[in-house]
Amino acid sequence: MSSADGAAGAGASGDGSAVEHPSGRLVEPGTDERSRRATLDNWLDADHIAWSVRHVRELIPTERIRSSPSPRALPERLDPALLDLTVEAHDGAVRLGDLLRERERDALLVVHRGEVVLDWLAPGVRTDEQHLVFSVTKSVTGLLAGALATRGQLDLEACVGDLVPEVAGSAFATATVRQLMDMEASFAFVEDYTPGPDVEAYRHAAGWYPAPPGSPALRDFLATRVPDGPHGERFRYLSPTIDLLGWICARAAGTTWAEAVERHLWQPCGAELGASVTLDREGTPRAAGGMSALPRDLARLGLVVAERGAGIVSEEFLDDLLHAGHREQWKRGDFADMWVDGAYRSGWYTPNLDPDVVLGVGIYGQMLYVDVPRQVVVVVLSSWSEPDDEDWHQDNHTLCRTLAHHLSPTSLA
Repeated sequence: MSSADGAAGAGASGDGSAVEHPSGRLVEPGTDERSRRATLDNWLDADHIAWSVRHVRELIPTERIRSSPSPRALPERLDPALLDLTVEAHDGAVRLGDLLRERERDALLVVHRGEVVLDWLAPGVRTDEQHLVFSVTKSVTGLLAGALATRGQLDLEACVGDLVPEVAGSAFATATVRQLMDMEASFAFVEDYTPGPDVEAYRHAAGWYPAPPGSPALRDFLATRVPDGPHGERFRYLSPTIDLLGWICARAAGTTWAEAVERHLWQPCGAELGASVTLDREGTPRAAGGMSALPRDLARLGLVVAERGAGIVSEEFLDDLLHAGHREQWKRGDFADMWVDGAYRSGWYTPNLDPDVVLGVGIYGQMLYVDVPRQVVVVVLSSWSEPDDEDWHQDNHTLCRTLAHHLSPTSLA
């Protein structure tokens, strides 16, 4: 692997000085630059995001998700030549290694048939730093709901108001758990990452911004959402929906969300190192976007899907995840232009360009991609200067799909 591409195991400079991210941003300030570190007011700004996504626990309270006492081995069959693959990006063909190096990506991990075939880190990104995965957390919460349903602890068709009486009178009260999982619950909210006023208030509640006096914490924020049309008619990408699903999962498990993830997903999948989730001032987790983890452990979680549940969630739930997404609701929904025949099921996107492919997507460039027939899992972690660039999201999907097709030209489905 050439030095221009970075290397597996790349880390911060040994002398404590700043290291330059491929984008030109400094990602690890030296001792004399501590004042340049992010604060809760500015941590999501372009000048700070490359550092912030790997130092969330220094900014926001978190709860730990412990690793497995028996981690799953991930044998290596590394093929650095994969970095020379051509990716048809939105603005033309580009070498994979150049796309990663020049376009604010932090990590790329590729697993094929249970073996790591590519492990790339940008300069300055350490092997032991948890990386915030933003809305890939939704996919984790969706799998958690599936694991609890598999154990008979959660009825996915139950009415939300029956499970969480605290939201009685809110827009959520008449939705079902399934409608939460598929983002088909409807309430007044605009998901604008500039940020718009709704997202700003949401971040105040979740502890992601300093809370103004008198502002609600996350659960009170959820309990005061007002209706905006009927549930179940279209896909509505509204992140607080999955925070409420996380609340329901925790209640069903009789633990915190983090403890439930640890017990039912993280340890059973063989995670090697810990993860964490951000908490509001009352200890409520951001189950829609607050998880930080390492690429290899995200890949281990992806293998649960690739291996059709791996005994952690039922095969019936996995078949439903892969095949039962509501395409008509998608066509009437918020992201209809992303994939013409797409769908969203249980916290995962199904583009329906290839059979049995699902992905989790997060702002600032996060992706967990699983191609079940090809047995390919790809993790992309990034720190984009802009939170939600549609072209760059599509580039992430394209690079994952390119790798999957290269590694297994003929699907086994």
